[in-house]
Amino acid sequence: TAVINKELARLNIDVACLQETRLADSGSLRKSDYTFFWHGLNQDEPRQHGVGFAVKNSLIATTETPTGGSSRILALRMRTSAGFVNIISAYAPTLSSTSEAKDQFSEALEASLSRIPRSEGLFLLGDFNARVGTD
Repeated sequence: TAVINKELARLNIDVACLQETRLADSGSLRKSDYTFFWHGLNQDEPRQHGVGFAVKNSLIATTETPTGGSSRILALRMRTSAGFVNIISAYAPTLSSTSEAKDQFSEALEASLSRIPRSEGLFLLGDFNARVGTD
């Protein structure tokens, strides 16, 4: 997190979505410039997947702490001058994953999107593991 904090500050990024965090459970950690929120698999499971956010500390007062979520989908809600904005950090299963895992991800993503009021802004960001071509 220290390296990410430094690089995001250098680039003057306000909010970043993170995938493959590989952190257990869920939580938050405040560093000098950013607060990190994450959700991963349980402590006793392999350290894989995981999603999260890095939010500039000056914006924390406008940010609702993410709740719920999974190791593949996490939503963040922020208050702006134009109203609420929702940011979803997603990490889709790879093409080599089972059809069941891909279907579960799609259903969970659809459920997350359906919970966001249409009157609020939405940014859907992440690693969707897409491939283009026939190879």
